[in-house]
Amino acid sequence: MKARDSQHSFAWLNATQFFGALNDNVFKLLVIFYLVDHLGLDQKSTIGLAAMVFVVPFLLFSHAAGILADRYSKQRIVFYSKCAETGLMVLGLVAILLASPVMLYALLFLMCTQSAFFGPSKFGIIPELVKLEELSKANSFLVGLTYLAIIAGTFVPSLFLALVFRGSYLGLAGVCIVISALGLASSTRIERTAAVGSTKQKFTPFFVVDMFKTLFSLRKDRYLFATLLSVAYFLFLGAFIQQNLLLIGTEEFGWDTTTSGYLFPMAAVGIALGALACGKLSGRCIEFGLVPIGAVGLTTACLLLGLQQTSLPSVIGAVFLIGLSAGIFIVPLQSFVQQRSPRERLGEILACMNFLNFLGVALAAVMFLVLTKNLGFTAKGCFTINGVMTALLALGTFIILPDFIVRFTVLVFTRIIYRVRSSGLENIPVTGGALLASNHVTWSDALLLSATQQRRIRFVMERSMYRNRWLNPLFRLMQAIPISANDPPHVLEEALQTARQALDDGYLVCTFPEQWLTRNGNLQPFKPGIEHIMKDSDYPIIPIYIGGAWGSVLSHYYGRILARLPSRRCHVHVAYGAPLPAATSSHAARQAVSELAMDYFDAKKDRTRALPYQFIKTARRRFTKPALADTTGKNLTFGKTLVAAIALSHEIKRITEGQEMVGVLLPATVGGALANVAITLIGKVPVNLNFTASPDAFNSSIQQCGIKTVITARPFVEKIGGKCPVPDDAVFLEDMAKGIAHGTKIRALLKALFLPATMLYPSRNFSPDAPATIIFSSGSTGDPKGVMLSHHNILSNTEALGMIIRFEKTDRLCSILPLFHSFGFTATLWGPLTVGFFSCFHPNPVEGAAIAEMVRKNRLTLLFATPTFLLTYLAKAKQDDFISLRLIMTGAEKLKKKLADRFEERFGIRPMEGYGATELSPVTSLNLPDADVAGFRQTGLREGSVGHPIPGVTAKLVHPDSGEELGENEAGLLLIKGPNVMQGYLGLPEKTAEVLNDGWYATGDIARIDSDGFIHLVDRLMRYSKIGGEMVPHLASEEVLMQGLEAVNQIVFVTAAPDERKGEQLVVLYTAEAGDAAMLQAFMKHSTLPNLWHPRKDNYFQIEEMPALGSGKLDMKQLKTMAAELVATKGSAK
Repeated sequence: MKARDSQHSFAWLNATQFFGALNDNVFKLLVIFYLVDHLGLDQKSTIGLAAMVFVVPFLLFSHAAGILADRYSKQRIVFYSKCAETGLMVLGLVAILLASPVMLYALLFLMCTQSAFFGPSKFGIIPELVKLEELSKANSFLVGLTYLAIIAGTFVPSLFLALVFRGSYLGLAGVCIVISALGLASSTRIERTAAVGSTKQKFTPFFVVDMFKTLFSLRKDRYLFATLLSVAYFLFLGAFIQQNLLLIGTEEFGWDTTTSGYLFPMAAVGIALGALACGKLSGRCIEFGLVPIGAVGLTTACLLLGLQQTSLPSVIGAVFLIGLSAGIFIVPLQSFVQQRSPRERLGEILACMNFLNFLGVALAAVMFLVLTKNLGFTAKGCFTINGVMTALLALGTFIILPDFIVRFTVLVFTRIIYRVRSSGLENIPVTGGALLASNHVTWSDALLLSATQQRRIRFVMERSMYRNRWLNPLFRLMQAIPISANDPPHVLEEALQTARQALDDGYLVCTFPEQWLTRNGNLQPFKPGIEHIMKDSDYPIIPIYIGGAWGSVLSHYYGRILARLPSRRCHVHVAYGAPLPAATSSHAARQAVSELAMDYFDAKKDRTRALPYQFIKTARRRFTKPALADTTGKNLTFGKTLVAAIALSHEIKRITEGQEMVGVLLPATVGGALANVAITLIGKVPVNLNFTASPDAFNSSIQQCGIKTVITARPFVEKIGGKCPVPDDAVFLEDMAKGIAHGTKIRALLKALFLPATMLYPSRNFSPDAPATIIFSSGSTGDPKGVMLSHHNILSNTEALGMIIRFEKTDRLCSILPLFHSFGFTATLWGPLTVGFFSCFHPNPVEGAAIAEMVRKNRLTLLFATPTFLLTYLAKAKQDDFISLRLIMTGAEKLKKKLADRFEERFGIRPMEGYGATELSPVTSLNLPDADVAGFRQTGLREGSVGHPIPGVTAKLVHPDSGEELGENEAGLLLIKGPNVMQGYLGLPEKTAEVLNDGWYATGDIARIDSDGFIHLVDRLMRYSKIGGEMVPHLASEEVLMQGLEAVNQIVFVTAAPDERKGEQLVVLYTAEAGDAAMLQAFMKHSTLPNLWHPRKDNYFQIEEMPALGSGKLDMKQLKTMAAELVATKGSAK
């Protein structure tokens, strides 16, 4: 609604209309019952005559009422109409006292006269009180209550006369006065509306001519013209049925007129439900697809009443179907008239509609009299004739609205196959043209979008898809626009012009700018077609993201379409973004669609968006399947893992009462995994402590988290041998395991099998954004900070990885990354446990021979590692050790092409480089093998890049200083946005604000993004030096030296040290394996780099080894410190 006052005003309008419609019908039947049952007049003649008197004022005064509605405030007209109604009802009581038939007929005439003046203002004021997108909903309430009032008005007189007033018509006349007074009171609460002030229409005695002139002037708008005629037929049908139902009770069941009125409550309930259902199905728009369905329902009900064997249940059922179908039929038509009519002519058109409506009611009265009095038809015969006539109407709606009914049928069918949800529908204009730009995931994308949008959409689609022999008839009916990159220029231009013309005609036009269905789940480049369509226009572009459909049988997830039978109902979320200007480029439109992917993941947030819940559901599905193993000999199924974690959680809960976070000092083993799962099950936060960090950093982590309990194991403490300051009061995992009683284990088994999943963890007040862990950043470029990763962060990252890696239940993961590493925590711990595949751990990632043996013996299929670790495997593994692997994914440091080449040459599989950060849960982008499916090859691997952003993640570049957004292939600061972005740094709001802005995380990396969306890292922002006012990248110089040496492993590192004159100076640190400084200086001398990028000859220093962090990354902080010390020492010596 436009505002709170308008909402209230519409509610009061609804009340006013309800009381008015109720009173119209109560008073009409009061007159009929009084004249027939009390004065003894002929039933059929009285019913017919009363119906005609009821109708004539609408024919005589609708034209004048329309002129008034267009000229004066509609609210004032409504108020004065209600004043007149109340006065007339007082006179009605007098007429009953006088027992005057003439006076009663006259008052009935006058009562209907005020209703005629009320009508155009009543419907015309609705668009002034509600928003355009709420017209269908508003009319569903108004129509539902109106027809409920009409039917109730037919039922109430019978009930009150029989049960309350015991045949006293004066009492019923008093009820009419009370109802009219209530209507008058409610009309005073409607807000005052402005007058349109139209003076085009003049009062004239030849109003009938003007009415038909108005009608014929609308023939240019065939939909509005057909709608007016359809509404008139509906009123004709309704009036005829109302009269006929009174007759069928008398003929078939021997009831009197009063008792026959008891049939109407079923119709009342049906109309109310039908109208409300129509409003719900229509949503923000007008759903014309419901009109033929309503017409078929009316036809069926009338024929059932006319042809079937009469019984009370069958008649009641048919009457209910009439009401239900009537509500479904009338709401879209009524709403369309209000939406389509020009504001300055709305009263005129509504008056014309009222005139036609009651012309139909009059014809119904004449037809009833002719069929029953002159031709001797029974009620059943009348219903049969009515059914045949309505069948013609239904046929007409199918002919006029074929695309609407087919689209609505497809909508229902699509919602049966898919569970479709949507967001951002308010961004779609209710009327007028707009271009929809969507990602392209499945063959059913057009149907999915149609299932969320009531407006008609014309789709621009790939010609090969359009020509599919099964779907082509549907696409033709939907007026799809075929196009192909292989079309000749004139055909291509014609298709684009057709799309533009559709926009000019007021249609929504949808294009899939990727042109081809995605083959690997990633967003492809957008073609420039949208720029051609939108040239020199002002129509909005609405970005759309279809999430959840990738993985369905109509996508290329499994290769070809329909490669498998559907195993589940897909949950699809369609996100509509904010409108973009018409001049938006294809690149910017793609960026907007990419950002919407986050909405798909965010829409999944609820209390089941929890790591323990997802693990429990997976463990129960795969109870007897292998889950965890390690090289110490431990091997657990999913069922045993769940039972063990539940049992262990009881012990941990007992010793950590009142503690929010629990420290875990364990390597990548089954024990480490169980400890993390058990802590999570009791609603606490596991913090995996970095045992390779310095003592100060280790103790700082414990202090920042307020950790009082650290869980570890004696064999591990002995192995690290004092390198880590293990707390004296640490709790040993093996001791807790021994302390678990037999009864606790049995209870854990029963809980694992039978207790609802939400009762196995604290789900009552759970938030998906609650911390699932605190992972301390490696400190490669500064002090470690506690990164808060939520359940939603980790699950979204795992799901996005699964979408492109395509995790299978048969996959077997080589888990070697430490659990204090974000990739180890997300991908090697929770990934397998929540998806449902096997994970095999080894505690030391640099023991190449042991890992090669583990891969070979367990036939592992996935390996996640760092390039540093791959160097070890290259040296230690045999050629066939990795034959079972289908994917190797690397990150944390740059994967050099020479290393990838050597690894592929030796083992037959090429490592794929990805990119991420602890703050990003951690995966952001990933290279994939190219996908060649169904005649189209989608690039997944771009050498030199760190891959394409994974689903849900968006990347953009900005200028490091100004923050200005940059375009394709321009180097700038890399920003990342998505469901994987951390909640913040623990206890460091200022540090958080430095890197997080409006959901965008500043990575600190300088990168460029190519036209296909692949990210190319240039260097860390911190690995730039400002020398003489110019930004100099360290990596450029470093690559010259590494390429000159043809080195695979990191034996040279370029950093910077302070310089009093120029601010900073470049420093080269190298190991003995790199040779001597003279050779390195020669490489630089013969390079094409600017002189400013050349380190000084005395700034080359040999060091013993390159320091590394526990994650395998270079310790850049320590290297920078070493460089500064070496330069300072050199200066002192001088």
